Amino acid sequence: MIFVNVRELKAKASEYLQAAEQGENVIILSRGKPRATILPLQEEDFEDFILAHSPKFRRLIEKSARDYQTNGEGTDLEQMIRETREELENKNRKSRRQRP
Repeated sequence: MIFVNVRELKAKASEYLQAAEQGENVIILSRGKPRATILPLQEEDFEDFILAHSPKFRRLIEKSARDYQTNGEGTDLEQMIRETREELENKNRKSRRQRP
């Protein structure tokens, strides 16, 4: 695990990215406090990472669990994945259009 302050990260960003690619977790500090992290991410894990960190997908999972406990009914996982994927794709399209 590597700890780096923001100033050093700006100066040596490619070095820390390479360290993450080699499996290191890079913790970014601002004024001595942890603020963010750069984690290693393999291409085959990308979709799982996006879904695991999507607030909407998490809410859908929680709602499905509540529905199942209350009614014995759940939400179709494949449907939830499709909806989340579509939402992410729409956000990406919008952000590309907004760039100058």
